Amino acid sequence: MTYSTTHLALQSLLVWLLLSKKNKDYYLEHRWEYIIISLFAVFPDIDVFFGIHRSYTHSLILPVFVLLSMIVIELVHKETSPIESPTRKMVRFVKLATIMWLFHIFLDLTWGPLLLFWPINSNFYDLSIYFKLDSATLALLGIVPNWTIYSQSEGQNIYFINMTQEQREGIYGDYIEFYIAQFTLHVVVVLIWLVVIVFPAFKRKKNKEREPSKVGIGMKLFWSRIKRHLTLLGLFVLFTGLVLGPIIGKENTMNYTVSSNYTNTQTNFDPTLGVLIESKPQSTASVSFSSYLDLINYNVSLLLTDNDTFFNFFNDFDDLTKSYYNGTITYTQLISSYFILVEDAKLGSIFEKRLIHNEVINGTNIILNSTEENQTFYFLTLVDEWNITESYIYRARIEISYTMDRSKAQIEGGILDSIGLAMIISDQIIAYFQNKRKTKQLT
Repeated sequence: MTYSTTHLALQSLLVWLLLSKKNKDYYLEHRWEYIIISLFAVFPDIDVFFGIHRSYTHSLILPVFVLLSMIVIELVHKETSPIESPTRKMVRFVKLATIMWLFHIFLDLTWGPLLLFWPINSNFYDLSIYFKLDSATLALLGIVPNWTIYSQSEGQNIYFINMTQEQREGIYGDYIEFYIAQFTLHVVVVLIWLVVIVFPAFKRKKNKEREPSKVGIGMKLFWSRIKRHLTLLGLFVLFTGLVLGPIIGKENTMNYTVSSNYTNTQTNFDPTLGVLIESKPQSTASVSFSSYLDLINYNVSLLLTDNDTFFNFFNDFDDLTKSYYNGTITYTQLISSYFILVEDAKLGSIFEKRLIHNEVINGTNIILNSTEENQTFYFLTLVDEWNITESYIYRARIEISYTMDRSKAQIEGGILDSIGLAMIISDQIIAYFQNKRKTKQLT
């Protein structure tokens, strides 16, 4: 996770290093303007205040469109307007602010999914990368991309800041604690930003020009070859095509595991486990269930239900257990009422399967084929028969696997890759002939 202060400091420093000499000279005289531009490094996180963090303002589409528009305007006015003209100032301001925006998105790719291609695509993309080590020898086996695609609702609900108060309290309790990774690194980056960017705005100093180093000359030469606008756009299109197409693959699989205890004791009664399942276009969902079995035999009913049946069951179940814990009803009344709730849930279910005794160990697997539109189902598992004189605590486990066909995305990615390569090659050919023409004119 990249924190807002680090976004502000690191992006401001990076953009400052990449500024052309003319622009850097301009902002040396207008440092406060550059500091204001730097604030756009944290602009995408404005979605925090609307409970939709890392979504719409973290899409590449809008900032890229704005950046390209500014580049076109800049090319039109470059020869006719001086660097201090209002048009050039406005274009430069918006262009650098948009670059700050894009840098923010790329830094956020280091952890968690983003709504990268909205409104073209409404999926969240997680482009995490891991080092794979041999646990015995600690040898590096490779760098493994763990790239995952989530639906819009799944992607948004990953972050606690997007949850409702009830959801946060149910998952985290009264307090949320999270580890601040590389705390000293974040502090150092902010301090460097203050020294290099902010403090000189209060007291401007004239520095003597220094001889550029060989490394600096080499980096400038490398940058001069790729900084052409069409080449940069081509690289972006190529990257987008690779992400949408061949890198993720023909199929993408996402796995989730939900586990809990079936419990029947004097102080706790909860022989249930439920989870939401989404049936999506071009996607197959596989639901696997298994449970532990020891001395106490029991049977489990597996149900697929709609929203109303699922929540009606758990609302009634919560009321029932509260009455038992408060001493309003006896254990016998609790069990009797619970069995009635189970039968009502079965009547309202779309699919039902019953596992008897040892069958709960082997478990079962249910396949949901793709649908034309997104549909939400609920998988409900209920212990519906056991010796009520016995207590038990048994672990139950549900594994959900979504397999998405990406054939269409492969074709789209290939087309984008071809366009990106064509743009890069065309721009470099144009640059070659332009340089050749300039050389002839000089000689």
